[in-house]
Amino acid sequence: MAYHNKLYKQLSCRDFGADCDFTVRAKTEEEVLEYGYDHSCRAHAKCGSSPKTDERMRSLITNVWV
Repeated sequence: MAYHNKLYKQLSCRDFGADCDFTVRAKTEEEVLEYGYDHSCRAHAKCGSSPKTDERMRSLITNVWV
């Protein structure tokens, strides 16, 4: 039996509608956003944040036990 004892925030490119297998897990929403924007800029050439994008990303973040 597996035991899950740490709660993380998670967001994937697929959740955002991109055809990409990238998934980020981090302890806080801020970390998820930071890594998500970094990946978006490097892999998808979509750099920079906006309040609208922040709001959409935050709405797609899920909690996962690892």
